[in-house]
Amino acid sequence: MVPSGGSREQRALWSGFSNALGRAVELVGTTLVFVLLGVWLDGRFDTRPVFTVVLGVLAMVGLGISAYYRYAAEFDREQEGKPWTRSPRRLPQ
Repeated sequence: MVPSGGSREQRALWSGFSNALGRAVELVGTTLVFVLLGVWLDGRFDTRPVFTVVLGVLAMVGLGISAYYRYAAEFDREQEGKPWTRSPRRLPQ
């Protein structure tokens, strides 16, 4: 939650904290859900620790890929319109 009022810098700082907390909860929560599902499946099918390891690794790989593409999209959005991203003008010949 971003408090109302305050300067633009303060709001940007609180927004950054909010985004970081959301991503941390996503990383931990998703991994925890997948691992707990793996533990339950291993107990159900007596295959310890196959499902736990596979689902834990799958969660980490998926979250890593998701974080990469999210970062790339944010980077592209931030760089949009900057002078170094524009193509050079060609001079008439």
